Amino acid sequence: MIPRHLILRQPHMQHLIDLPEIDEMPDEQLRALEGLMAFCVDQDLEDPAAPDIRAYCALQDQSPANLDALSDAMRRLDMPDAFLLEVESVAADLRHRAEFKGITQGRNRDYEREVSVPVEELPTDWQITLRKLHKLGTLERMQSRLGMFVWSARQAGHPVDLGCIEALQTFYQDLRARSVARQREQDAKQGLISDIDTPRWSYLRGTWEELYRFARAHGCDDDVLEELGITFQTLTTKEAGQSSQKMTKAMKIGSASSLLAEARAMLGAANDVERPDWRHARRNCAAAIALGIGVPARPRDVFAHHIFGQGLFYENGAYVFRYRPQKTRRTINEPFEVELDPEGWSPFIDALILQDQDPRYLAELRTKVMDQQRPLYVNYDGSRCAYPWYSRQWAAVTGTGGHIARTLIYDEMADLGEFGILYAKSSAHHVTDQISDKYRSDRAIAASREIAKRAMIARGLYDDIDGL
Repeated sequence: MIPRHLILRQPHMQHLIDLPEIDEMPDEQLRALEGLMAFCVDQDLEDPAAPDIRAYCALQDQSPANLDALSDAMRRLDMPDAFLLEVESVAADLRHRAEFKGITQGRNRDYEREVSVPVEELPTDWQITLRKLHKLGTLERMQSRLGMFVWSARQAGHPVDLGCIEALQTFYQDLRARSVARQREQDAKQGLISDIDTPRWSYLRGTWEELYRFARAHGCDDDVLEELGITFQTLTTKEAGQSSQKMTKAMKIGSASSLLAEARAMLGAANDVERPDWRHARRNCAAAIALGIGVPARPRDVFAHHIFGQGLFYENGAYVFRYRPQKTRRTINEPFEVELDPEGWSPFIDALILQDQDPRYLAELRTKVMDQQRPLYVNYDGSRCAYPWYSRQWAAVTGTGGHIARTLIYDEMADLGEFGILYAKSSAHHVTDQISDKYRSDRAIAASREIAKRAMIARGLYDDIDGL
């Protein structure tokens, strides 16, 4: 801590050194005053106002107590009442933020298991096979489904054996009931009375696919593989005859561009909200929707990689997302990288940096969050948004989670033909046609066919003219 006599020797304190009020000023007030004076010199401020005081607090990490001491120091120096009121107003905002209790963190990734067992409780030989598969990056969903199978088998008193027909039947019925219950729950949230009695076959198909893949890697005998394979193929056929929830939701939501326009309107409207915590929350929501269109990331990547200076950078006047997505980090060599158009997307990220700060301080505040490696989405009190937060924002606006963004991008870009599909694949970090086809709705496929048809007609006209 700098001694009092050295504080008074600072160049920015020289014009105050002869004031009698300085001699009587307590140390904490003098230090608070010196910090603001240094900031004013650095920013070339002659008459700091509330926005400058607010920026000073943010850039210098001032606490409400620091600002109270500054207010007392200014009062000793007989500063105008208007200025003192501004300082006290900023101090009140800081105190409100520091003491804010309105944030529900929600469930994080370490939730309590209810219908599964941890990998440590799987049979030992299964764990050995899973460790081998882990090197190939094909573990998480498989491990989860095996844990669910073990739980169902144990609950029914059946042996933990993929060759046990009774255990498989019990597991099948548990999954079926869970899927139906989930759909009814979602309908109830929308105020609908649901009579759904058919599961989402994709859920069961995906589960049996993981069981089959594990059994084959584990060296199970041919009878086990055949039984699992038959069920897998049956579920695949059922899934093909059932419209995808993802595609149905995409059709209801509309286009990516219309959703982006809605996000822009939300961002603008946030400024008119009276309470600062509500303004903060609404800017966060608008940014989550807009950036979900520009960077259609999976929720786990938003939580793990959408961090300033870690997966999000500012280069040559534009924001760049660059990281290795969790799901493809072992199967795709190239990192995911998207440079966002400054005009379209920078206002959203800038808003999350600034919140209520004066835009003149954007560059310095941006540097600070980059250096601190602050998560892109933080609560009003500065804490990190909980893992489910991102999907909740999408659900509040669109009725479904952020995963739908990749489908919307494919639909939007389908109008541009193959170039558009390639762009969508790149933005979603997809490398195979099989994966990208899963995200293309009937609307996108129809658009691609229309483009192809128009191209053939145009070429036919050109050939006829050329032959004259």
